[in-house]
Amino acid sequence: MSSSSMVRKPTLHRYISTKVLLAEGRETPFAEHCRNYENTYRMLQTEIQGLKDQVQELHRDLTKHHSLIRTEIMSEILQKSLQMDVQIAAHYSSVEMMRSVFEEVWEETYQRVANEQEIYEAQLHDLLQLRQENSCLTTITKQIAPYVRSIAKVKERLEPRLQETREPKGEHTHMLLRIDDSSEAAQR
Repeated sequence: MSSSSMVRKPTLHRYISTKVLLAEGRETPFAEHCRNYENTYRMLQTEIQGLKDQVQELHRDLTKHHSLIRTEIMSEILQKSLQMDVQIAAHYSSVEMMRSVFEEVWEETYQRVANEQEIYEAQLHDLLQLRQENSCLTTITKQIAPYVRSIAKVKERLEPRLQETREPKGEHTHMLLRIDDSSEAAQR
């Protein structure tokens, strides 16, 4: 992932997000990196704030009070500012070097999330498909129900007649029924 596609968040949001990440308490390489980063960042920020205060004071003395400023003070501030630039650049470089490590972890995480999303969507699709199949079964059942009831009624009317024709009318018929019953039992 290129750095240009990354969303740049305001510093305050970064700080709050880092606080939340660290508060979660999970020990990951990124959480450890954030802990170290925040410590170094606060130290650099404090030193920059000190330089800002000195420059503001010099500017105020020069413009409001029209005071003469010793050139040594200007040289000290400039020297400290140059040292800060080296420290910030070194810190930036060390943070930048971590990019490849984190991008590998992030890619694995993105892949895991993508896989989970794919499985989740497939589960929803499966359930919708089952629901659709069930709906078709319900529709078919509703459509054939009148026919089944009609056939059942006809069978009920014919049943007394069928029983009359099956009643034994002699020894020969009785024997045939026993043979029929035996063959049915053998088939089971």
